[in-house]
Amino acid sequence: MARLIAMAGLPGVGKSSIAQHLARRTGAVWLRIDSMDQAIWASGTAPSDLFDSTYRAAQAVAADNLALGLDVIADCVNDCQEARDGWETAARRIGAEVKWLEVVCSDPLEHRRRVETRSSDIVGLHLPDWDAVAARAYDKWNRDRIVIDTAHRNLEVCVDEALDLLRR
Repeated sequence: MARLIAMAGLPGVGKSSIAQHLARRTGAVWLRIDSMDQAIWASGTAPSDLFDSTYRAAQAVAADNLALGLDVIADCVNDCQEARDGWETAARRIGAEVKWLEVVCSDPLEHRRRVETRSSDIVGLHLPDWDAVAARAYDKWNRDRIVIDTAHRNLEVCVDEALDLLRR
């Protein structure tokens, strides 16, 4: 059975780094919302606020890949229930398993340092500053999830922990 690993977490906690390594180690398809957003904005015809359009497109692509029997990693903030429900619907329609992986950084000073010093490998992508991240609404959880805390931990340890917990 194909599996959707739906990532969640605020910008700067380490979601994309973990997602990329998970995809490399498992052979899963990596759907990165930031790459999709920037490609849409680069067209020059898109509005500055894409609302949920990128999520919906990514969910459709995820469903296509899940239907082929491929595992998919959805790398996005997933800060609201509607976004989370969209991934669940896409996977369940195909009969795929859904695993939620929330990435957090429990040390606010470390999280802020990461947000303020990071750069993007996506050409043209504007990263949010600390004020935008700190002010972002983030809905409480109403479903099971695995939580990986990246504070003061190296990437490989976090990826190994995620893989171990996803196998259980």
